[in-house]
Amino acid sequence: MWRQVLGIAYLESRWVRRQPLWLVQGLVGTIGFTIIIYVWGSLNALRNLILAYVVAGAWGLGLNIVAQTIGWDRQNRRLKHLVASPVTLPAYFLGVVLGCNPFLATQVLPALAIALLLGLDPLPLLALIPVAALALLLGAFLSLSILLRIRNPTNISAITNPLYTFTITLSPVYYPLIILPPPMRLPALAVPTVALMEAARWLTGYAPTACEPAWTLASLATWMTITALIVARRFKWGLE
Repeated sequence: MWRQVLGIAYLESRWVRRQPLWLVQGLVGTIGFTIIIYVWGSLNALRNLILAYVVAGAWGLGLNIVAQTIGWDRQNRRLKHLVASPVTLPAYFLGVVLGCNPFLATQVLPALAIALLLGLDPLPLLALIPVAALALLLGAFLSLSILLRIRNPTNISAITNPLYTFTITLSPVYYPLIILPPPMRLPALAVPTVALMEAARWLTGYAPTACEPAWTLASLATWMTITALIVARRFKWGLE
């Protein structure tokens, strides 16, 4: 299986050699945003930013890049070639994730650098590994639960990009949930990225939390169950 995973990852990572400036662009943008937050914010803002980079990076990788890759492979009928090969669905999915992973590095590495520069204990960052994995899976499943229902290929980016803007830019990810009025905090947890960020804040202690962990876990469990069931029903690894 792992040979299949590495093979798919190699095919999906060829863009790194063709368009390496995409990574440079992402890294420069992350560094620039960090400077803006530091100048106009505070050290507390940077502590929250560390978590936001990891969560938003993993979420964007799943929601935008992985889901779009699978969506385009489906629209271009490339999946049919893979179905006819020995490649399995888990190997294909893991290979796509691994091949697209360099995008995540442009946000994780600056997050680690900020933590070290602030003198924070880096060990709590290990707690973000399961949060990042969950963010990637949930982002991909949420996006695929919509993309697998459309037939017009031009609608793929038109769906994932606004979805990313709503769940990351508008929602309390780069800013703390605790600044919202108390009546709005629990409803805000209905947005999966908000729940992911609360979990990250709770696990690391880098930033204050606004709600009890039970509400956060309930939101994430609900989203994961619903989206996984939809994707399992719509994403058939076979010739249609």
